[in-house]
Amino acid sequence: MVKSVGISILLLAVLGLLFACSSSGEGGREVSIVQADDGCSPKTVGVKTGEKLNLVVKNESGKDYEIEGIDGTKLEEVVVPEGRTRSVGYTVPGKAGVYKLKCYVPGDVTTIIELQAEGEPQSGVAPAAGDQVSSEPDGETADVTVRVVLNEFNVLPDKTSVRAGSVRFDADNVSTYMVHELAVLRIKDDGSLANLGEIEDLPFGASGALTLEMEPGRYRLACLIAEGEAGSTVDHYKAGMHTEFAVEP
Repeated sequence: MVKSVGISILLLAVLGLLFACSSSGEGGREVSIVQADDGCSPKTVGVKTGEKLNLVVKNESGKDYEIEGIDGTKLEEVVVPEGRTRSVGYTVPGKAGVYKLKCYVPGDVTTIIELQAEGEPQSGVAPAAGDQVSSEPDGETADVTVRVVLNEFNVLPDKTSVRAGSVRFDADNVSTYMVHELAVLRIKDDGSLANLGEIEDLPFGASGALTLEMEPGRYRLACLIAEGEAGSTVDHYKAGMHTEFAVEP
């Protein structure tokens, strides 16, 4: 009887090991992305239409990185702290084409990764469980509203400081031809930047809103559109599109 129980336990252990080895984590093909001090790699990845991917993002740099979909790619922003690894599920759309991910340090190095999708059109492709999809601002109430005008290459808020609490940012892109965005960056003690939230991909003439709970400290309002993103030929932040902002106690 003891021998029979021992064999059963051994079989269960083997089956469990086989199942673990066949698991794909996020339910898709693993794609490794490495974040280094000088940027991210690879810059291109071949994928299939409708394919489920498990993006394994490893930060080997000394900085906090972020990765997100741009130019219509439905992948919400993910922060990868220095020395850490994050797994993110993503389903490739059912149409052949190029889908872009922006891998970047706010106000610093930026790499645009292209997912080059090939294959027959796939109908009824839905985001996989765990995929992250962008949503519009929900119109939350706030203690104060800051109105921000965006143009080439300026970020012009109607206030340069506010009290701590719930702050709503209303951004207007008054450009006649360029896409802009508004990112709210916290300046950390070591001078690095943390992205608290952003209004992404505002077409010229468009408006957007973002509400954040903000603590006292130094901040920077910026446009993080990179070269190659939204048809831009320049990096907006490096072109000077940012301004200082303060939150008082």
